[in-house]
Amino acid sequence: MGTAVFDYDEFHRLIERFADEVPQILSGHHTTADLVPRFYGLLDAVESVFTVAVVGQMRSGKSSLLNALVGADLAVTGVNETTATINWFKYGEGEQCHRVRVIWKDRPAEEFPLTELQHWIGDSERAKATRYLELFSSSAFLRQANVVDTPGTRSVLESHERKIQEFLAAKHDAETRRQGGAADAIVYMLMPVARESDRDQLADFEQHTRLPGSSPYNSLAVVHKWEAMLSVEDPVEEVRRKAERISKAMGDLVSAVIPVSAPLAWAAEQFTDAFWLQILELAVNCPADVLDELLLLDRDFMQANIAGCPLDATARQRLYAAHRSHLPWPSLKVVLRIASKQAPGCVADLRAAIRQASGIDVLRGELQRRFFARTKMIKAFSVLSKALEPCQIGSRRLRNHKVESSRLMDGAQAAMASLSRCATADATLAPVQRYLEETRSIVQDDLRRASETLRKLDELAVTVHDAYGDMNADLQMLELIDTNEEALGSEWARALRHLFGFAGPELNARISPLLESTGDGDATDVIQDTIGEMRRLLMRSKGAIRKVAEHAVARLEQIADWLDDRAHNEP
Repeated sequence: MGTAVFDYDEFHRLIERFADEVPQILSGHHTTADLVPRFYGLLDAVESVFTVAVVGQMRSGKSSLLNALVGADLAVTGVNETTATINWFKYGEGEQCHRVRVIWKDRPAEEFPLTELQHWIGDSERAKATRYLELFSSSAFLRQANVVDTPGTRSVLESHERKIQEFLAAKHDAETRRQGGAADAIVYMLMPVARESDRDQLADFEQHTRLPGSSPYNSLAVVHKWEAMLSVEDPVEEVRRKAERISKAMGDLVSAVIPVSAPLAWAAEQFTDAFWLQILELAVNCPADVLDELLLLDRDFMQANIAGCPLDATARQRLYAAHRSHLPWPSLKVVLRIASKQAPGCVADLRAAIRQASGIDVLRGELQRRFFARTKMIKAFSVLSKALEPCQIGSRRLRNHKVESSRLMDGAQAAMASLSRCATADATLAPVQRYLEETRSIVQDDLRRASETLRKLDELAVTVHDAYGDMNADLQMLELIDTNEEALGSEWARALRHLFGFAGPELNARISPLLESTGDGDATDVIQDTIGEMRRLLMRSKGAIRKVAEHAVARLEQIADWLDDRAHNEP
């Protein structure tokens, strides 16, 4: 049996042992030796900064979303495919924020002024020679996590899709693992194509966008660029309904599906009051029929001279031209529709309405609640997955190899028996007999090595397998608590969140709310009392609450055993 892991240092020691011993075991047999590189950089992943990857098909607006998410103009945006490399966005200060660090494929890293970033756009020679770029900002968002902006899947640029799959889907080359392995959390970009059914969109996501190994515990989806894709009277409400349908269709593939407009978010947070005053004047003081006529085409908005419009064509053209790089025509139409419909009384109210429609605060909140607040747990789960997977592959290979070797052994034994019974056996058959005996001996030795490698691997794997199972169940229970908090009650929901590692896997973090509620009570007594309460809840509950109570009892019993062992082992 494996030992329950509660302390983060203890977990780190478990991974250290694994990283040290498993490669030696795997290298002991030719069928598993190629799995050894899978452990390169495993410990680096434990200590690395939390990483969020933005993944999607080309022209899905990944770079625009990244800029809006972090609140800084970092990623290059444009009508055509622009991101030609894997780009890391990290926290930095001062002069560092004005330079880009280039990690070349075949020569030492270099730094260039940020103004030279244009040389890495499109299918350029510099882009082809680059492994990845690092850009820096003092954005508060980047204090919590690094962000990876990826080339689009199904990209027209050569090798882009291969780059993202190798980097983020954790193809097993040493360089990928030195860069930090797979991302800790993934934001998938979806396009709300009106002609596609939700089932078709799900199939397209599965085939072209979703990364192997991603789970609902470390990924969510964003429905983006909906202003341009949904030609309806109320696109905000329509995309909300669309996101709900996609979420139901996706089931357990992602944790949430959120409609987000990066242009609206950027405008609400970055555009000046002068812009919003003009929007207010145009939307509030323009008759509805006049506004409808202006919004037919961007050409009409900039050129038409219509009676009753408070801004002349020149003013409208200047307004649009000055902001179109961050607020394209479909997004400007939505801004004006919202302003006209809600008729806010001031700039602050209009900003708030546009920001709410953008969905950016919902996205940031979900990232914070689902991912950043659980950073240690997600990292623990991610690293345990990486540690366990090659062990499972190795075990399957070794078992299959044992079956095949046993078959060869049986065949050799049968052939040798046939020769021994042959009435015509003479000296001419002696070389055949020796060959069969030598082959049998070689296969027997190989079978012995395979069996010994399998035994050692399985013995060591069980320590990680149990911890993996416990943490996987922890994360599932955290999801259930989020959707059943009212039934549990706020106090129990808080205590159980901590028990399941919400604030980290350390034992003190798990049981602190339970101890707080009892003052100076003995920890062992508190745990036993809580086990009793959870068992009673288990008996009278069903469905999700029953699952939560069942796992709570299992975790509390592990903690009780751990405390008991410590009490008996203390001098």
